[in-house]
Amino acid sequence: MTSSALPLSGWTVSLDLWGTLITGGDRQAAADWRLTEFRRVLDAYGHHPSPEKLSTIVRRTREKVAHQQRTTGAQPDVEAQVGAVLDELGIDRDEPDLLKLLLAVHTHAVLRACPQPIPGAVAALDAIKAAGGRLVLTSNSLATPPDVHRLLLSDLGLLDRFDDVLFSGDLGVAKPRPEVFTAGAARAGMPLDRIVHVGDDPLTDVDGALGAGCHAVHYNPRRKAARPHVPDYADHAELPALLVSLHGAAAAEPISRSASND
Repeated sequence: MTSSALPLSGWTVSLDLWGTLITGGDRQAAADWRLTEFRRVLDAYGHHPSPEKLSTIVRRTREKVAHQQRTTGAQPDVEAQVGAVLDELGIDRDEPDLLKLLLAVHTHAVLRACPQPIPGAVAALDAIKAAGGRLVLTSNSLATPPDVHRLLLSDLGLLDRFDDVLFSGDLGVAKPRPEVFTAGAARAGMPLDRIVHVGDDPLTDVDGALGAGCHAVHYNPRRKAARPHVPDYADHAELPALLVSLHGAAAAEPISRSASND
């Protein structure tokens, strides 16, 4: 079979990372390690905030930037996140190498969570590729910068499966902003209506993709209420066939792009 005859030839399949392709892992283990190492560094500099105070400030800072990113598409600066923690503790962020050391802890804590591919995800990627689809990873990054994400993906055997990788930390904007998806289209050399984005978040993945002019598929393993007219699936084994059927439907009649507030 020639490449032009493959069912997904000429299409880009964009996929979210966290919660779509890989699990969050043991988030508590990552949070505990971050706090333990933060305290170790601060103790070495003569600062001794209580564990409860430090935990509260770190958690509050993370929740604030995560909310801003998810609702506005603003990409938070990782160094600013650590700096905000020091500011709230009343510690001079310009103490020699202090910010640098805390930044290394903050950005690598996710590796302690040991995230793993969601069952069926790797097989689905391989099947999409075999069907002629161009695979792109489109992921927001928060405390974990793109270089650490790439290390994680490489360790999980996922990085080389993608034709392109887009992280919000590289782009300077985050999903659900349309610029994320238009950047992916420009790099693929494809129009937006030849891109299908797959993700688990109704706001950042589904509404974001539809708002940019892409198609959207909702990974919905718990079968929660989904956006009207947006295809969803619960098991990654279903995804390749679903994409092929959507490709056929789009060839006959464009997939409906409902408004994000339908």
